[in-house]
Order: sequence, then structure tokens, then C-alpha cells
Amino acid sequence: MSKNGSKKEYIFNLILQRNPQLLSPIVGEIELIELEYDPNKRIDIFGRDLNHNSPIYVESQLGCSDEVHFEKIRKLIETNQNERGIFIWIASRFKDEHLGEIRNLFESHSIEKSITILAFSIQKGYLEMLDNLNQLRDLDIWKQINQKDFVLPELSLEQQCGELSHEFKNSTETVLNCPVESPSTIEINSYLLSTLRKEVPYLLNVHRSKKLTVNPIVFGLGVSDLSIVINLAASETTIRLENDWQSPLFQKIVWQFKCNEGNFETIVFEDKRIVFPIPELEDFKEKVDMTTKMFKKLVDVVIPTIYSL
Repeated sequence: MSKNGSKKEYIFNLILQRNPQLLSPIVGEIELIELEYDPNKRIDIFGRDLNHNSPIYVESQLGCSDEVHFEKIRKLIETNQNERGIFIWIASRFKDEHLGEIRNLFESHSIEKSITILAFSIQKGYLEMLDNLNQLRDLDIWKQINQKDFVLPELSLEQQCGELSHEFKNSTETVLNCPVESPSTIEINSYLLSTLRKEVPYLLNVHRSKKLTVNPIVFGLGVSDLSIVINLAASETTIRLENDWQSPLFQKIVWQFKCNEGNFETIVFEDKRIVFPIPELEDFKEKVDMTTKMFKKLVDVVIPTIYSL
């Protein structure tokens, strides 16, 4: 459950990311890589068209099309550094005026940019499914959406502007499985993030895009002011409290870790941080793997404590 309000749109995007076949009948074989990609633009989903190697940008809304989301699509196209790509707008339904604005947008940029714009509507009634999921804990949401009989949304193509290019090639980046010699900070952090997504997928915030050019990577815990921070450069993982008003919850978490100290090699308790040192290892892959195991143990203690409130 979201402690600070609805996260239905994020749940919908996670479902879509894990089921790219929902778009495949129109777009073809695709990979949806990152959720909430690029912190500056806040693209809901970033991916690539595997048939044509084109970047894909998805903006979704669980409501009728509006000017706010149209402006986001417009800015994505006008500020897109690739100068081209596939832009997808998903809404519960579309007003005719916005479909017209999409056509005008395409016509004004299609000469200078090789773009395709697609508008999809979500089947009526699926919001009820998302309402139910929004009441669950992260782990239970993850279990639900991964069941074989989980009901997926149906998407209907409302409008397509432009053809999918068969010639365009670009430098679309994807998460590295494992960097090689002399990896950079971003390569190591990409490897860490992909490992966490594999081993701790039920903490939904690991699926969000992160700034990987700096060492600390922050994961929200679903409540205000509490987060887990991994800093490989400083060789530590911490549970961090931002403000004093949530100190009772923080003290409850501290107490839980004191009860579980035997499961961790070292724990350092500070005023607003619980610090778990990461051993200094020359092999970064071993360091990432050890960090991932520690992260999983932290989550297994913290999340039940938060949701027992």
C-alpha cells in the first residue's frame, strides 16, 4: 500500500513494463527498460524497439487525456536528443481535440525528425483492478501481477501518426549485465541496480530509474523520510531518516535490527542512520553481490516493520 497516497499509475506502468507484448501487435518486438526514466523529464517508461533499434518513450495517465500530458509528449519530442523515436501516450480515453493536437504535432516535426506517435486507450473498468492492487503491500502487489492468471489490461489503438522506421539505428543504452575491465561508476551502479531488480523485485522502488553517475543510490521505503541508501564508494548501506517527526517509526526499526543483530556482521546505530558496512573487496562483482544479499536482508526486516503499523 502507498502510505502517502495512490500509486496506481506506477503499478500500471510496472505491469506494462513486465508485459511489453501488450504493445507488440502495433509496435513489434520491444523492450521496456526503465520506469520513471530521466529524473529531469520524468518519462514514465523508456524502452527500445528491438526490430528497428529505435528508442521508445511512454507517457501514461489513468484518466481522460488532458493538456498536461499532451505538453509532456510535446516536450519529449521537441527536446529529444535522439531527434527521433517512438512516442506512446496511453490514457483511459482520448478527447478528439487531443487526437487532433497529436496529428498537428506530428506534422510540425515529422520533416525534421523521424518520429512515430501512438495513442492507446485502456479498457474501461481496469481502474478497479488497479484500485485493489493499490491497497496491497509491495510484496503482495508483486505476487499478484506475476501470477499466471493475472488479468492484463487491454489497449486499443486510437491513433497512429507516422510509420515505424526499418533503417534507423541509434545509440540507445540499456542496463549492462556485467561491466568488464576498469568499469566506470555508472557501469558499476547499473550492474548493481540490475542485480537488485533480479534479487529483490518485490521492493517496487528498485524498478524506478536512478541517477547512476553518482555513488549513492537511494530507494524509498514507501513512507515519508525513510530510505535505504547504497554507497559503494563509501562501502556502506544505510537506512536513513530525514526528519525528526518520524522518529518513533525509526526507533521501532532500530529495535527490530537490534533483535536481528546476529543476522548481520556489523551494524552501527546513529541518530538518524543505521549503517551496515560493506567489506572492501577488489572484485567489484563480489562487492555488488555481497551488497545485494545485505540489501535483501535489510528489506526483509524493514518492510514487515513498516507495514505492521
